[in-house]
Amino acid sequence: MNYQGGCLCGGVSIEITGPIKHVMHCHCKMCQKAHGSSFASFGLVSDEDFKITGTTNIRTYKSSKNVSRTFCGVCSSNIEWIDSSEFNEGYRSFALGLLDTEFVPDSEEHIFVSTEVKWGRSCARLEKHS
Repeated sequence: MNYQGGCLCGGVSIEITGPIKHVMHCHCKMCQKAHGSSFASFGLVSDEDFKITGTTNIRTYKSSKNVSRTFCGVCSSNIEWIDSSEFNEGYRSFALGLLDTEFVPDSEEHIFVSTEVKWGRSCARLEKHS
């Protein structure tokens, strides 16, 4: 399956030509701050299956010793979480919110739940509207 997506302004586009191997919903404080939300959702794909265009619009912020976060310099959409340690070797972690193509994960997990915010827990119980 091919997956397509991009940022809010359309200046950065992604194409994924292989499987999205895993999904992580990260509740760490840095992801909360970077995404302005209770957690950040990332998809993990092989380097060779990830194509990105509009790279002149991409800006990078080094958020910790081994991690850089990329975002669109025009609309500020989060693009990637890049770990320079061996943890992510051979893979790319991209913001799942970029996807325009429908996707249902086979493998997913919540990480750093010890720092999850209390106001985010009620989401599953809230009334839903179209």
